[in-house]
Amino acid sequence: MNQEQAAYLLLGGNIGDCVRTFRTARREISRRVGKITKASALFTSPAWGFEAREAFYNQAVEVHTALDPYALLRVLLEIERELGRVRTDAPGYASRTLDIDILLYGEASIHSRLLSVPHPLLPQRAFALLPLSQIAPDLLHPQLNLTVAQLLARCPDTVQKVEPCGLPPQEMYSDTALLDTDSGQAGKMTESPAGVFPDNIRFIAIEGNIGAGKTSLSRRIARQFGAKLVTESFEENEFLPKFYKNRERYAFPLELTFLAERYRQAKEDFVQELFSPFIVSDFSICKSLIFAQNTLQEDEYSLFSRLYRIILTTVPQPDLYVYIHSDIDRLMRNIRCRGRAYESDMDPDYLRQIEKGYLDYMNTLHSDKSLVIPVSDLDFVNNQADYESVLAQISRAAHKAMQV
Repeated sequence: MNQEQAAYLLLGGNIGDCVRTFRTARREISRRVGKITKASALFTSPAWGFEAREAFYNQAVEVHTALDPYALLRVLLEIERELGRVRTDAPGYASRTLDIDILLYGEASIHSRLLSVPHPLLPQRAFALLPLSQIAPDLLHPQLNLTVAQLLARCPDTVQKVEPCGLPPQEMYSDTALLDTDSGQAGKMTESPAGVFPDNIRFIAIEGNIGAGKTSLSRRIARQFGAKLVTESFEENEFLPKFYKNRERYAFPLELTFLAERYRQAKEDFVQELFSPFIVSDFSICKSLIFAQNTLQEDEYSLFSRLYRIILTTVPQPDLYVYIHSDIDRLMRNIRCRGRAYESDMDPDYLRQIEKGYLDYMNTLHSDKSLVIPVSDLDFVNNQADYESVLAQISRAAHKAMQV
């Protein structure tokens, strides 16, 4: 058997659930290449060498392998292909589900038609050097005679655009790796829990009262897990400012307009893209009925609810409905902080009515398909621990919901 060598690989991708794809890739590398002994955190950065809407995820790993460099390349290409990578003959870079680059292989220097090691662009790429420096800062480049840390210091690329992903350790390293809890650095591999969301989850709706932070939470979850994000386009409703000034006059056209727009979004936006693992939305169409109960006159509500129930049968329903509950004082503070002119005269009693409507609706749902999370004392936007606490609750509920 060939003597094992330490190879340093870079996992990259920007299509789909990169966290889940990387987890599967690490598992396959461990099974088919050799033991992964170190792994960096996940980093995000803009596309390099071309324009792309989706940010790239990157992670460096150290693997000890008995495969020679060409056999290693062949296996890595197989893993890429199995996980959705499609290579074409078109010149230039493109978005991808997964890319696994060989950055360094022992002290080898190879330059052939099929393979170049060390990777020729490594000194120019901050998105590769930064994760690599986390696990091997003193590793010497065999051709340049500079350490990885020195290469990073001299890198012409913009390091500031490469940011830590901010994931909990079990998600950056799940299935094969965890941070070494004693040192706080990337290190020895241990077993970890299963993925945050089940593979068959399709649609999570995150709701909350006005000012609860539902959009911020939805956006953060969608970005972290590569989900398709659908946010409500409420600011385009021309009746909203008028409603806050004269609720009785403008309630019915307001709610009808909202219902029509939510129906449009449900039909057009609640459709999974090819590489999106699931959808995260900051509303569901049931919001229309909840608000209408508190804004419309009895005869108006009767007509509105009949129309709503006809529409309801034609749109997708969430696999999991999450309601983030915040007390009224916290809601009022948040509303004042965001400074929307038409919300300046918000009535706390109106918020209480909306709160009651939401909680009453939650009581009508299957207990395994719904979740209420108290967030009055949490700051899931700025506090990572609070965000992880909320995410853990949603994760547990999602696994439970998909077993029903």
